[in-house]
Amino acid sequence: MTSRPEGYGSVSPIREKIWYGSIPTRIILNPGESRVFDSADPFYIQLPRISYLPLYLPQILAFFTPFLINPSDATLANAWLEFDSVPLKWHLPIGLLYDHITGRDPNTEYEEHADDPGKLPWTLILHLRPEDYPSSHLLPYTGGGEKEREGAVQEVFMNSMKEADYMRNGSAKAVMSLSKEDSTTLWDSLVDLECKRFWSVADKLVRSSKDPLRHVPIKLYIPTSDRVIQKLVMPLTSARKPKTLGTVLKEMVPALFPSTRVETIAKPVLHGIVLRLNIPLLELMYDAIYPDGFLHIALIMMS
Repeated sequence: MTSRPEGYGSVSPIREKIWYGSIPTRIILNPGESRVFDSADPFYIQLPRISYLPLYLPQILAFFTPFLINPSDATLANAWLEFDSVPLKWHLPIGLLYDHITGRDPNTEYEEHADDPGKLPWTLILHLRPEDYPSSHLLPYTGGGEKEREGAVQEVFMNSMKEADYMRNGSAKAVMSLSKEDSTTLWDSLVDLECKRFWSVADKLVRSSKDPLRHVPIKLYIPTSDRVIQKLVMPLTSARKPKTLGTVLKEMVPALFPSTRVETIAKPVLHGIVLRLNIPLLELMYDAIYPDGFLHIALIMMS
């Protein structure tokens, strides 16, 4: 076990670059729902990697409503986005969705041909017919209005923060003890993309205790699958040396990472970056967690 670093900066340059990362996105309306014969115009947007799709649905719906056969279908409760026939899980960060579902190696150049799944802009399909909502694949919402939709995302986000806090400290006391003002600041600053304001509160959780850190919150997303691997990962080895990412990957998914030093089957991708296997896990945690407190790492297959 290890203690948290003293005097750790609330907004390091790495954190700031991660915070403002975005994905150029092209959204098209499902052709079967468009009253325009040659299809509706596409909607272009820069989607923040650290944010969540439902927060951008109101402006997307406002754009497409005039093109709909049934404008009454344009409700937040009906709306969902698809990539390559896969419904996008609204409760996961946008950057994770892109890294995991496209499965592309960020170190390779983008191809111009259509076979490159991650070519930019990222093209998503908007669906609005209520009978088409993929309830077997997506979590339900608590309501159809904008406030209800945002409230559902906020609830999932805060529950994830509690889970991460429990893994770090053995209890979710730090999150549960936040003042109403701090809880509101956390969510509002994420919605408004205010980096310094968010970390002024979030660092109270990441460094909430002088007690040794118990476990590092980490989730691995398996290629071409809905499987998520999550285990209790201690920050130090049995010899009380800092664990590297390679060591942890071999512990969690040895079939994909038989070596702790060299990628042979898969690569770990976080925030659109292929991670080095020799990076200390704690360094990664303090610099590169998502706002919900987790290291959400997509594993991509090597060609």
